[in-house]
Amino acid sequence: MSINFDKFAQQGNFYIKQLAEDLGHPEDLSQTSILLRSVLHAVRDRISFQESLHFLSQLPMFLKALYVETWVYDTDSTQIKRLEEFKTAVKDVQMKFGERQFDWKESTEELISKVLQSLGKHFLTEGQLSHVAEQMPKEVKPLFPYH
Repeated sequence: MSINFDKFAQQGNFYIKQLAEDLGHPEDLSQTSILLRSVLHAVRDRISFQESLHFLSQLPMFLKALYVETWVYDTDSTQIKRLEEFKTAVKDVQMKFGERQFDWKESTEELISKVLQSLGKHFLTEGQLSHVAEQMPKEVKPLFPYH
């Protein structure tokens, strides 16, 4: 059995274009990719290992690669308690991957919520998003489509 990496790349490019349109920025594929990666990493770094595996299992291969990129599981992972800390985590990952000035007019909360809604619409079940939302602080839960 051979692995068709071109197919994964095509699926990834198609989804990034779709997400960019959903975000209202169809021309900003690079910013969309960075935002998607940032949200995935911020979520990943704040949920349990077991929940991460469940979350990961529902993603297509191209998103699995983004999700696990640079991942070193730490049992003492950062425990955010406030929405501002979660937003900062997303912004920190954006900066790490080259996004220095995110110039879209939407708030960070709106953008995070739109990414999570899109993931729910295309890949993740309501139950999975609900389980992840349960591991988030009270202020962060409303960003999830099912909380």
